[in-house]
Amino acid sequence: MNTPSAPRQSRTPAWTARFILALLLASIGQAFVPRAGAAQDVYFRLQLKHGGQYLDAENCGSTLTLHPGSEWEEGACQLWRFVAAGDGWYRLQLKHGGQYLDAKNCTNEMSLNPGSDWEQGACQLWRLVPNGGGYYRLQLKHGGQYLDSVNCTRAVSLNPGSEWEQGACQLWRLVSG
Repeated sequence: MNTPSAPRQSRTPAWTARFILALLLASIGQAFVPRAGAAQDVYFRLQLKHGGQYLDAENCGSTLTLHPGSEWEEGACQLWRFVAAGDGWYRLQLKHGGQYLDAKNCTNEMSLNPGSDWEQGACQLWRLVPNGGGYYRLQLKHGGQYLDSVNCTRAVSLNPGSEWEQGACQLWRLVSG
């Protein structure tokens, strides 16, 4: 007589999971990086899962916050592009002014900066960490923390991890600009 067996759990080897993730990030990155000779760059709005607001350079200045929408300069204060920096890392460049999303001197203070060589640019290097459902965490190379809406408010900072509303304060999706 056959007895029911315990359900099998999938055990994907760690190297396979890393390889699949690397392929996924490489294919995503290719879509974000402007191709040589392209007539137009590709920009995205970064939308927070909690509340649906977008990462915004307030009035196109260096203060970063969340905002439901902006028509200032046709949305240029909320439009970002991914500029490949190698090994799966990217700089996030704001359309208005061309500055980059920056952890000021590698602290939790978020700002814009035209360029940084602090720790070989690690304060401006980000990668997308898939989280399912089309959402990602944006991880800073220096320290490995994630871009975070502090307690799901308009304040933007870094946080090593958040369970607030099942992580919704750190989950971002890309919305075409």
